[in-house]
Amino acid sequence: MVKKQLIMENALQLFAEQGIEATSIQQITDKCGISKGAFYLSFKSKDELIFALIDYFMSEIVADIEQVVNSKRPDSLLLYDYYHHTFSTFKKHAHFARLFMKESQITFNEKIFEKIEFYNKLLNRLVHRIVVKQFANTPEHMVPDVVFIIQSFARSYCELFFQGGIEIDLETLCNSLLEKVSIIAEHAKIPFFDAEWLQAINATSIKMDKAELIVFLNKKLEEIDDDLIHESIELLRNHLIAPSLSPAVEQGLLKNLRDNSHSKWIASIYEACDKS
Repeated sequence: MVKKQLIMENALQLFAEQGIEATSIQQITDKCGISKGAFYLSFKSKDELIFALIDYFMSEIVADIEQVVNSKRPDSLLLYDYYHHTFSTFKKHAHFARLFMKESQITFNEKIFEKIEFYNKLLNRLVHRIVVKQFANTPEHMVPDVVFIIQSFARSYCELFFQGGIEIDLETLCNSLLEKVSIIAEHAKIPFFDAEWLQAINATSIKMDKAELIVFLNKKLEEIDDDLIHESIELLRNHLIAPSLSPAVEQGLLKNLRDNSHSKWIASIYEACDKS
């Protein structure tokens, strides 16, 4: 197991049991069976560890939604797929999501708040693309409100997965929200948000140029010790420096990354990069 991943998984368990503020680095290292020095080789501080956990959780959602938006599925299924992927991920990581949604102290850290907001803007940008494709007849001046409503439903209904003893039918939930959004998209007339709000969303980007991508991949090579993922990243990095791979081989390597929950985000960033 990657040392960083070992620390993240054990820290997450302690955070869930004790809370973020009450958990010390010493407790994390004791649970991992490593020294504090080993911890600081992976993370400079507890805040940096929290950043990594947010990246792990949110990047999985964003990568999945990016694939939904770019898929060849009918446009009429995009919003259903968006909700299904979002709720499935929250269900899978309910203990983690509850932690970060309920523990208000993390919002007092400006950098952590900014990181969460960055991912929220990325998701808003993807939802905007869904609205434009699936609800093409929605008046342009109402689009920002529909985007906001879709995200508000996602945040509100995610709380259902934090309540014990409730069996949730994902298909019914997603279809119910799709119906509600469709009614609003078709019939709402009075907007609250304006075009500037959407412009701010669409200005948020994860794209890198080729040089930045190479630096990014080099960093990931230092962090990952899964042989298949490491070799796939290394071959893609080398291909950027000196193109040598056929399109089929390149896509096969990217599939290796997409099939691993810890590296699918790397595949999304690679594909979004301007490689010219």
